[in-house]
Amino acid sequence: MKNDQKNLKFPKDFLWGVSTSAYQIEGGIINDWSQWEMSEKRLKELRDKKLDCHDFVAGSACDSYNRYEEDAKMVKDLNCGAYRLGIEWARIEPQEGEFDLEQIKHYRRVLENLRGKNIKTVLTIWHWTNPLWLVKKGGWSNKKTVAAYARYLEFVVAELGDLVDFWVTINEPTVHVFQGYFKGIFPPNKKNLIQGIKTFLNLTAAHKKSYRIIHYHNSEAKVGFAHSCSDFYPARRWFFPEMILSWLFDFFGNFLFLNLVRQELDYVGLNFYHSNRLVWYPPFVKNLNREVSDFGWEIYPLGIYEVLKKLRRFKRPIYIMENGLADATDAKRAKFIIDHLRYVHQAIEGGEDVRGYFHWSLMDNFEWAAGYAMKFGLYSVDRETFARSPRPSAAVYAEICKNNGIKIE
Repeated sequence: MKNDQKNLKFPKDFLWGVSTSAYQIEGGIINDWSQWEMSEKRLKELRDKKLDCHDFVAGSACDSYNRYEEDAKMVKDLNCGAYRLGIEWARIEPQEGEFDLEQIKHYRRVLENLRGKNIKTVLTIWHWTNPLWLVKKGGWSNKKTVAAYARYLEFVVAELGDLVDFWVTINEPTVHVFQGYFKGIFPPNKKNLIQGIKTFLNLTAAHKKSYRIIHYHNSEAKVGFAHSCSDFYPARRWFFPEMILSWLFDFFGNFLFLNLVRQELDYVGLNFYHSNRLVWYPPFVKNLNREVSDFGWEIYPLGIYEVLKKLRRFKRPIYIMENGLADATDAKRAKFIIDHLRYVHQAIEGGEDVRGYFHWSLMDNFEWAAGYAMKFGLYSVDRETFARSPRPSAAVYAEICKNNGIKIE
């Protein structure tokens, strides 16, 4: 890499991209999340907080099911070489063991459109949502779900595998377990430690099985999963209790799942959003919050550098699959991207094998339990017309992708 004081170039063939997920952008999906959104308990919670329930139902989302060609053009206009997108299990297998061939043909058209634009495909197979028939059987806490997932994945690989460049088997398994079973604020909304542990182990088994299935069909396939990692660090680096606490958070939050599947990884997929400054007393996280996103997450670019250094131990190429912020005014997004990429570049200079960066997200979308208020997109989306409009930060990111580097003021 040739660099000077004001221009930081990334390695040749560095992969620039953007990310989305099926449920958050497609619209018109019936699954466990859509069922939960319309449940009386959920609606009552929103009414009690005097919130507009309409803002917390995915509904038509961004209508990307019908507007995928427009989305692909947006990716191309950003000068991205890759697009991470998802497929929806509930569409493909609406009833147990019955695959909808029209839906798989639809997804094939989506991927062929990307291939025609010379955009590499990073395909997420499972991004938190489940068919209703699977939920009735206990969802991921039921060991039989591993076999059901493997059957679904094998069908997808056979039908779409020739159009996929990178496979993401599972998105953020630890977040699903923590939010769904420990905190109980995401579906299945159960504060149940035993079921949470079972789910964690079943997701581990599902990834391992997926890895073997995909490689059976294509020995050269690139298979991994998208893992949410935070930078946990002690508020006082000399204070032993906070040092131990940081180690525990790192072990269980960042590295346990990775350790269990490290033999079934062709790359490490990193989702990074924020850091956590830890103190020895509850609630343990005490960030300084000098600057925050609309979500209230502290903006702390150094954290991505610290996490990348820690991931070296897995001796795999690293692709940053998600990095972004909720910023409705777009006042902070361009600086956020540049500041984080500056530390990514520093990590590469230090020997970390980082090969790609995907910004979250291509466009504003349905942000799970937070609804439509949180705006992560390089493109805004009109809720009524679905018209996409580039924000100023889109031009900044497009220039970065075009030049394979960032300019430092």
